[in-house]
Order: sequence, then C-alpha cells, then structure tokens
Amino acid sequence: MSDHAILAAVAACRQELIGLTQDLSRIPTLNPPGQHYRWICDYLAARLEAAGFTLHFIRAVGAPGDNDTFPRWNLIARIDSGLPGDCVHFNSHHDVVEVGHGWTRDPFGGELDGDRIYGRGACDMKGGLAA
Repeated sequence: MSDHAILAAVAACRQELIGLTQDLSRIPTLNPPGQHYRWICDYLAARLEAAGFTLHFIRAVGAPGDNDTFPRWNLIARIDSGLPGDCVHFNSHHDVVEVGHGWTRDPFGGELDGDRIYGRGACDMKGGLAA
C-alpha cells in the first residue's frame, strides 16, 4: 500500500478516530487506584465484537493493585481470517496516571480544539489505542 493510500485511508476514518479517542479519554481509568478498567474493556469489547472479533476478559488476579474494589481487567480480542500467514499483535494499556495540577481544561473532557484533543491519555495511550 502506498503512502498516499495509507494517508487517504486515515483521512476517511478521521472523524471516527477523533470520536473514539474522545470517548476513551472520557473514561477515567486512574492508576492508582485502578478505576474503571472493566468500563473501558466493556466499551472496547462492544466495538470489537461488532467488527467480528472474539473476546476474552481476563482479570489480573494476584497482580499488584488488583483487588475486589479495583479489579484489574484486561481484554483480549482476536479475529481469525482463516488464512495462513503472519499475525499482527497489538498491545496497549488503557490506564492513566494521576491527573496532577495545572490543567486548564477538564482532564476527562476529551475536548477537541482545532487539531488537538485535550484529555488524560489522549497522547498516551488512548489515542494510540483508538488508532
């Protein structure tokens, strides 16, 4: 696929990618303590299932930070083409660190201003996850 074709494909999905990044940024998956992991996994699962992926939820029982109040949920999504060949593996995290100080916008607002999305995780890693 040429560079031009790749850029055209991304441009065709621009609004969807923006909306997805905004939606993910609005889910406050704060670590610590580990909030809303299942919420973001459920959100992603609904989208991936609609695209034909099979899904598997895994709780990281015994991992640091996992507990009954803040369970550490992960999502594995797989689509099998039935064809031989290489496999593409994508790995991402969906949590963000504490908000910190100095925000001039809602850190979980997912606000679009010009060509920028403002929100915790928009650059790392929720924007990459959306892409």
